[in-house]
Amino acid sequence: MIKNELVELFAEALEVDASSIHPGKALADYSEWNSLAWLTIVSLVDERYGVRLTGPEIRSFVTVKDVIDNLTAKVSGA
Repeated sequence: MIKNELVELFAEALEVDASSIHPGKALADYSEWNSLAWLTIVSLVDERYGVRLTGPEIRSFVTVKDVIDNLTAKVSGA
């Protein structure tokens, strides 16, 4: 369930339909992807789940799946 919520969160941050979010797709392949999208995701994750992402974590993410897997582990462990 959390994975679906995170896909919705991505869609909200990118201002796109959730059906356009594909876990294996590289973040850079989304034309809407930019630093504002990152700030939105970081803020929403902190607000909704009380989870914070570190700079090194953010820089290590390549795909949507990378982010979702990391956040799922953190939320599940929180």
